[in-house]
Amino acid sequence: MNWRWKGRAWTFGDDVPNDEGLMPLRLTRQQEYNPLMLKNHCFEQVNAEFAPNAKPHDFVVAGKNFAYGNPHIQGFLGLKGLGVGIIAESMPRGPLRACVNAGVPVLLVPGIAGFAKDGDALSVDFESGVLRNETSGAQIDAGPMPEVMREIIGAGGGIEHMKQKLTAAH
Repeated sequence: MNWRWKGRAWTFGDDVPNDEGLMPLRLTRQQEYNPLMLKNHCFEQVNAEFAPNAKPHDFVVAGKNFAYGNPHIQGFLGLKGLGVGIIAESMPRGPLRACVNAGVPVLLVPGIAGFAKDGDALSVDFESGVLRNETSGAQIDAGPMPEVMREIIGAGGGIEHMKQKLTAAH
């Protein structure tokens, strides 16, 4: 997997919930798991322009407590379907695990607030943890994404990672 991405920043503030923020709860209740269907509903209640305009390798740049609440995977599968990554100030443990299990690249970066404005061009190396705002020239060295997370995300998510491990064991 190529861990060096260039794309647009889509900024969100603090306390964006998982349900009714990242993804409508109705899709969780419907037990929808298809990333190609779910991608059309990401952030529809927060920023209706996101899903139809986000492109692969764009970034959700979020504040503290991103995707708080129940750690449903649907929102993260939708982001996977769009091909976007996440840079957040912080995320609760359950949603972070759902994000990694969905196969979405994520960096938790204390102090990311104010680093990017909506629409800024960003370069992010998830492997080294170096983020550069190409629009402003600002740079942050957040440290690398943990290797185990890169392994799971690089495999395409938790299920694919487990399949690889089981295949290798036989």
